[in-house]
Amino acid sequence: IEDVIPTYAIKTRSSIAEGGTLKTSISTTEVPDNARLYWSLGGDIDSDDVVGGNLTGSGIVKNGILNLKHKLNKDLTTEGNETLELKLFTDSDLTEQIGETKEITIEDVIPTYAIKTKSSIAEGGTLKTSIKTTEVPNNTTLYWSLSGSNIDSDDVIGGNLTGSGIVKKGKLNLKHKFAKDLITEGDETVELKLFTDSDLTEQVGD
Repeated sequence: IEDVIPTYAIKTRSSIAEGGTLKTSISTTEVPDNARLYWSLGGDIDSDDVVGGNLTGSGIVKNGILNLKHKLNKDLTTEGNETLELKLFTDSDLTEQIGETKEITIEDVIPTYAIKTKSSIAEGGTLKTSIKTTEVPNNTTLYWSLSGSNIDSDDVIGGNLTGSGIVKKGKLNLKHKFAKDLITEGDETVELKLFTDSDLTEQVGD
């Protein structure tokens, strides 16, 4: 009686950009229909790198083939390329590995932020700021702060020196109305800064 040895050929891309969908096709021989195979994602990544956060899972072989899809998150952090390891197993404890470990390079996508505003404005005026982004997901929240020499909450209508806005189709527009006081105090300098976090520690743009 000849032993029948199952085979598993795993085909996937060698590299993919953040935000992309990794498609993997597994072709098998001598594997029964409806057999369940288990997969794991490892390497440099963690659950934050994968949409849905699942680093393990399973699928059913149909007509000798199992297709997998993994959607990768696009974060706003410049961290360099990462390596993703895809492994396949016959057991849910992930101890009986089959096929080769596939290494996929996740290419870091670097967002850009171009901030355009006026270089000077009179007291009582409205400062309009246009921020154009690339590689920033739709509906991303960005945070801003106003600061500078002699600038305080009394200088801004509404008194807010920090706030946030939502990126839509790569753009974020801000408006800040400045108060007109009756004090002769000389010119003041206002600094507008942009951040990716609400703690205002991760500055982006100029």
